[in-house]
Amino acid sequence: MVPGVLALAFLTIQVPQSGGVSLAPGTHLRVRFPQSIEGGREAVGTAVRLQTTAPLEAGGCMVVPAFAPIAATVAVSRPAGLFGRRGRLELQFDSLSPAPGLWVPLRAVLDSLEWAARGTLDAQGELMQGRRSLRGIVGTAGAAGLASAATGVGLVPVFVLTGLDLALRGGQAHVLAGQRGALRLLAPLGMPAPPRCDPAVDPWASAGTPSLPALPPRATDKRGLRGADPINLVLLGRAADVDSAFGRAGWMAAQRSTFGSLARETEDIVLQRRDSTAPMSHEYYLGRVEDLRFERASSSARRRHHARLWRADSSDTLWAAAATEDVGMLVSARRHTVTHRIAPDIDRERELLVGDLLAGGCVVVEGYAGLPGAVRSGVGVANQPFATDGRVAVLRVLPCDRTAPRPGS
Repeated sequence: MVPGVLALAFLTIQVPQSGGVSLAPGTHLRVRFPQSIEGGREAVGTAVRLQTTAPLEAGGCMVVPAFAPIAATVAVSRPAGLFGRRGRLELQFDSLSPAPGLWVPLRAVLDSLEWAARGTLDAQGELMQGRRSLRGIVGTAGAAGLASAATGVGLVPVFVLTGLDLALRGGQAHVLAGQRGALRLLAPLGMPAPPRCDPAVDPWASAGTPSLPALPPRATDKRGLRGADPINLVLLGRAADVDSAFGRAGWMAAQRSTFGSLARETEDIVLQRRDSTAPMSHEYYLGRVEDLRFERASSSARRRHHARLWRADSSDTLWAAAATEDVGMLVSARRHTVTHRIAPDIDRERELLVGDLLAGGCVVVEGYAGLPGAVRSGVGVANQPFATDGRVAVLRVLPCDRTAPRPGS
């Protein structure tokens, strides 16, 4: 992010002529941030780019496509401080590009942000990270106590090492690479009328039904006796291109599961610290543990998007994937484990991953298909329920420019 880039964008702004279209104040634009932004790190005036995630329509015609760029600048940037002083971050949204070479003025505020806790985003779009409080410390101590019962980690060291920091330091205000949100228009957004009327549909809604081999519909436990996560995506492409596509979409490769990495993840889950490459528990498919693991982390290790991928053919160009969202902590004192709670709507996670990969520009959607024996509801290995329409999204992975920076880098 280099200050001054935004000035170049304004040189191409065009004012809508008569016969144009206008979106009313209060309209919401769903957006995605390809880069990380942190209060106190970026200078006021730094240029920021984000993108729409869904098309906008006026009069039944698409006037803004999905993944249209939006230009913004940092308006407020303050770091967190001692004695609970919270970090602050505010962006000023300046212009939107509905077509190549065309920029139109935009007045909007950030109205919602993925994973933002209640009270951290005000009506003016300023993000203030949650305040560290005595109540929060007590809650952390209680969670640490549950974890100590499950894992044998001592409660007193956990509290002593982290409680003081929680008490003294406020939270940093930041937006993470890949994070989604919505802008609310403060003034009409005027644009020239599009040359033709295309319906405003999601860019992959009209895809066909590709033919797939008879793949098993679910992963299993190590012994192959219990069903685990349903397969909800199939990717066609080489391993190196799959890795590049996830990287360009803001997803990171997860660490290998070792005793040390799992212990650190347990601590991060309990203390709600961020871990962008936290390990995952293993699942099995076609008799093998997953070959690739990717995740997009939140500011707390308790919540993340993640996917496991398995090679499904001998040419290493067919990949079966299971994508789910972690939404909290699940402690079992009887089994001596700390793990994640899973959001039951795995179709929502499928569509989010499809959208992220499309936004990265390295995949195309071949369509949706069913797998033989797919179920629409059930429970996974940890007895957590799921619901699905039973379909998989089929994506063809294209070679990416591997010299391009990954989101947030």
